[in-house]
Amino acid sequence: MRKPTGVFYSNTRQKFYHFLSENNVITMEEVPDKKSAIDFLMDDSYPIWVLRHSLGKDMGPEDYSSLSEEEYLTDKRSKVLGLHQKSGTLRDPFFHGLKVPCASTSYSHAVGPIHAGIIEPGHFRFVVEGETIRHLTIRLGFQHRGIQERIKGQPHSKVMHFSETISGDSSVAYATAFSRIYEDAMSIQPSKDVEIFRSLLIETERIAIHIGDLGGLSEDIGYYPLFGVCATDRGAGLGLMENWTGNRFGKAAVRPGGVVVNSKLTAKDAKAAFYNLKKIFKKNVEPQVLRALDVSTIKERLQGCGKINPEDVEKQGFVGQVARMAGVLQDQRITDIGYPDWKPLAPAEDPYHFSGDAWARFYLRYKEIKQSLIWMEAQVEKLDWDHVWSSSPSTKTKSATVKPGLYFKTVEAWRGPVLVALDLDAEGHVTDSYIRDPSVLNWHALELAVRGELIGDFPLNNKSFNLSYVGFDL
Repeated sequence: MRKPTGVFYSNTRQKFYHFLSENNVITMEEVPDKKSAIDFLMDDSYPIWVLRHSLGKDMGPEDYSSLSEEEYLTDKRSKVLGLHQKSGTLRDPFFHGLKVPCASTSYSHAVGPIHAGIIEPGHFRFVVEGETIRHLTIRLGFQHRGIQERIKGQPHSKVMHFSETISGDSSVAYATAFSRIYEDAMSIQPSKDVEIFRSLLIETERIAIHIGDLGGLSEDIGYYPLFGVCATDRGAGLGLMENWTGNRFGKAAVRPGGVVVNSKLTAKDAKAAFYNLKKIFKKNVEPQVLRALDVSTIKERLQGCGKINPEDVEKQGFVGQVARMAGVLQDQRITDIGYPDWKPLAPAEDPYHFSGDAWARFYLRYKEIKQSLIWMEAQVEKLDWDHVWSSSPSTKTKSATVKPGLYFKTVEAWRGPVLVALDLDAEGHVTDSYIRDPSVLNWHALELAVRGELIGDFPLNNKSFNLSYVGFDL
């Protein structure tokens, strides 16, 4: 079954397009039978969060205080359409003020936009009965940077820098998606080794974040042996990225036509650098993860907490690791040319560990680190390192001509597939764009996961998803 995973209105072409996911492949199609955002809202096959993000407009404060609590809390789409539109215009998902109804037995609890930590701000509005969350409404938009406006009229040399700021912890994945678009438009085909090296960088990005997240979850539940190790050894992943690219987050490494590597490192040393990451994970991180997985109090804390089921994934269009932790196989790497011989996890075959709860989100990160290291080692041994280290992307793009048109690409970043569409003119300048971070879909998974949970468990659940605020606020 094809599931909508993005919607785009092209101002340049005055047309609607949607992106459909099926069998780990995303396709783009024009939607001639939809004439307005409300037409999409009335079609329950389109996830509401995607519609509000893609097509919504600022309609001022949201005031639902006149509704009964039950009317506000319902999940029936026919009942909640009024929450998402006003006077025939779809609301955007940003915070402009929010009033919610409460019964006499419950109360409304607001968190944010000031955040207690160092990450971006968001507004979380709870309806709570006693200590139990009945409903959560999330509103973002506090760090809107105008990226899509800033890249308009710009050549790829400037657009690529913006691509790496969409969500900084997915810099390589976004740069790869943008680069592949320009390569299609310029009829440039990077070598197989360059494509694989880009994937090695994406997996290094994934490993570094996953190690950090395992530590963050451990800290949140007071399990400091693993937290201490991960807080330090996340640096092994970042260190490998710096060895290979000269930047700890891989910025300025992936460019149309190829990759820009760290010239201070020889090809031989670049190959050897991978094994330091593998060694640190095997020696320091994995033993502490396995120890944690066997601690009964950790199981009691994580298992059954913040659960998402496969039906939620299918109905709401959740993607990436949120789908996999619930037992649903979604992985764009299966069909990606940069991932030869990729062997995906089989989450449906292990319902104990991939049951959709905080435990599953903890366990998935460990399994994906191991999965990435195994695949990376096989590719590291086969890669032509001398070729990668001697290639220069700039020589391929200087004389290339651009075929104007609407292009799109998707790349499986660590959270899930990033989706980018660019409309390019004959000069290669952007005339219009659509950017959909996986968090656009998966923030609603957090809203669902915390229903029925204790309010004190919200920080744990929020951290276990670790969704992107800035990737949402473009």
